[in-house]
Amino acid sequence: MGSGASKKPAAAPAPASPSTSSSDATIVAPTPKKVTVSEPPKSSVASAPETNNGVPEYWYHNKTPDSLSFDDMFYQPEDVHGAFDGMFRDSYVASATRDRPCPSGEHSKTPGGCPCVQPGADPGLPVAFRVRRVIRVEAADMWRSYVRKRDEIRNRRSGDINSFDEPVKTMAAATAESNKSIFAPLDSSVNEVYAFHGTFVRYALSIAENDFNIDLAGSSTGTLYGRGAYLGESITKADEYARDEPDGYYEGVFSVLVCRVTMGKMNCTSSDPNAGEKVQRKEFDSTCGKRLFKELVIYYADQCYPEYLVLYQRVFKADVEEEMARVLKRKFFMQVPLHWRNVATDLTKTKFRDQPELSEAGRLHMQCLVNQACGRDPGREVVWCARLEDANLWERFVEFRKELRERLGGDEGLPAVSNDTDNKLKVNAVERDLRALMKRPCKFFKKGCRFGDKCRFSHNEFAADLTDLALAAGRRLPVDEMDRRLHEGFLWLACASETRAEELSSGTVKPHESLPGSCFYESLPDALKEVKSKDGQKFAILCRVICGVPGDDLDDADDKDCIILKVEDKRKHVLIKDSCAVYPEYFLRLHAEDFDEGEDEGEEEETKPLPRMDTEQLGPPEEEVDAASDATFSAHVSAGGPSEHESLVDDDAEASLPLPASDPESESSIPLAKEDEMAGAEDKDASEVMSEEECGGGGGGSAEDELVGEFFVVSANFGCVEGESFSCWQDAMSWAKEMTGIFRVIMDANGKVCKTFEKSLGSRHLEQEMYEWWEINHE
Repeated sequence: MGSGASKKPAAAPAPASPSTSSSDATIVAPTPKKVTVSEPPKSSVASAPETNNGVPEYWYHNKTPDSLSFDDMFYQPEDVHGAFDGMFRDSYVASATRDRPCPSGEHSKTPGGCPCVQPGADPGLPVAFRVRRVIRVEAADMWRSYVRKRDEIRNRRSGDINSFDEPVKTMAAATAESNKSIFAPLDSSVNEVYAFHGTFVRYALSIAENDFNIDLAGSSTGTLYGRGAYLGESITKADEYARDEPDGYYEGVFSVLVCRVTMGKMNCTSSDPNAGEKVQRKEFDSTCGKRLFKELVIYYADQCYPEYLVLYQRVFKADVEEEMARVLKRKFFMQVPLHWRNVATDLTKTKFRDQPELSEAGRLHMQCLVNQACGRDPGREVVWCARLEDANLWERFVEFRKELRERLGGDEGLPAVSNDTDNKLKVNAVERDLRALMKRPCKFFKKGCRFGDKCRFSHNEFAADLTDLALAAGRRLPVDEMDRRLHEGFLWLACASETRAEELSSGTVKPHESLPGSCFYESLPDALKEVKSKDGQKFAILCRVICGVPGDDLDDADDKDCIILKVEDKRKHVLIKDSCAVYPEYFLRLHAEDFDEGEDEGEEEETKPLPRMDTEQLGPPEEEVDAASDATFSAHVSAGGPSEHESLVDDDAEASLPLPASDPESESSIPLAKEDEMAGAEDKDASEVMSEEECGGGGGGSAEDELVGEFFVVSANFGCVEGESFSCWQDAMSWAKEMTGIFRVIMDANGKVCKTFEKSLGSRHLEQEMYEWWEINHE
């Protein structure tokens, strides 16, 4: 409901303290001991056993052992927004109280709300609240404290607990069968419910990271029910305490924490300033305020777990429906990346420069990423890795992204320069490597999983090395934060000295000696080959890069943001002209015996001239990782262009920035990625509810199960083969369009089902998904 327990926040929480606040802090790796390796070392952290650790089964950490700690926040996929929209609708009440601020500032607190916030007034009471973004909080210590407190109340009361006189308004959505992968079962014997807590966005981030501060709660206003944490069943009431940031980053964006609360034995009253003292004497466990809105008050922070942070938009009667639809289509991101320790910091007030070293779990994930990119032989050992959090560099990067959007004309300009849908620059090879390490490994695939390529778990050999904590560390990486309309993606850069790494961490990207910009790589081995080492050590830097408008001709590069210099094994070498388009985020110190040795300092940074690329080298467009990923990254720009913190997401957009036309006859000249490299990470672990035992050991794929050259289209409605076989995916597609029913299945002559397609996705998405599957499997 309210911020803290108070009716308005007293003071902003301090931002997460960086370990280095000096503006001249640099990325400095500890000098490792000389290590001799022939392949990457195995992690000293054993694979986490499958234990019942008590956390909700849909958490990414659902298999992390009790002995390990974690504290993470994860963006949730858009398909969960409907559940929270439903919870908002169920709990909406068209009434105001004295605690709803006057929007004009003309009126003081008035019982029932001032004239400006009455239904039908100007602007009036919001008529709805719509979800912009959902973040899930997975914090081991907070969760375990909550479970202990809940168990303590259950054991102490032994059934001596009064019930709510009416169901809490949030419970319909929280207990719906369709939402069981979002909300965990609740214990009604201790009055466990989901409730709202409205506050500032930055306050919400602080609470999600550090828990409620009961000592400060209620200190700024009268304490109707004593000093505690105030929550509520109605989004309308919680919204009275939510605040945006006028003229700031979060202007027009409000937040509410959706918390699990154990009420236990309740003191049901309309007013009791001594309610907190009664809880201290253990007469009650909480207070249920019975006024216009039901208020839920707890006096111990451990009785509440803030599981979700929901960012939302107020909808007023005068709002134009089409404009609101455009706003809701834009994917919203925090001012500071969610996985940074400084995520709650206001960049207009506080600057930071931090270099947190990754945990062992983070290092292990980066090791698997390097293995995925380079293979195991020769081994590249990640001996140290850190993440750069630099406020000034980040603001420079975000400003470049904003200016590029404006330069391309927003809604009117982007489609105009993006009408060639057959030729796209897709800088997503590194993203595919990252996504391949986001699915939980199947423990049977090496022995032979009977589900084969239809298994819900990963059969990637490098993902098999991940522990549960390392898997979660990979899921925190910002692969879902890229703006594909601007060709934003991850690229590699390499250097051989710590001095050069420090320069890169300050934003100084060394230009190529003979080319108008700096070269970045989708291939880590290619990046490492461009620098020479004298001590068996090299730095690999994983950078966010905005490629913008691409070209492939150095003689015609004036109006281009990047030039595709070369393509090797479908991985591109990209020349970036403006260093502001680069944010060097992860720094990895690598060791390998086969790195060149004996070079002097001047030769370390020598780069080789790269050949000019012929257009036919581009090959066919790379399709998206999967259909869900495509929907996540499709672009949209509102009239006048969105603000710098909104992604250009539009599920209806088909165009991307143009690439000079390539030779269509070259489409088969470049081998496509292996299927395990193309596998997209699932947006949430609902699909992982199936236990690994269900995969079953043994029964691995045999030669008889291999794909053959003939394929048939099968109707899901009739379950039989219809028509002749096809050797061309376009012919199969045409046949599928003529059939009735929802699902279409491509199968081989042995009767093995290979892929299910849903016609309801729409013709464009269906054709794209069929094309991607066919190109991977037809040979």
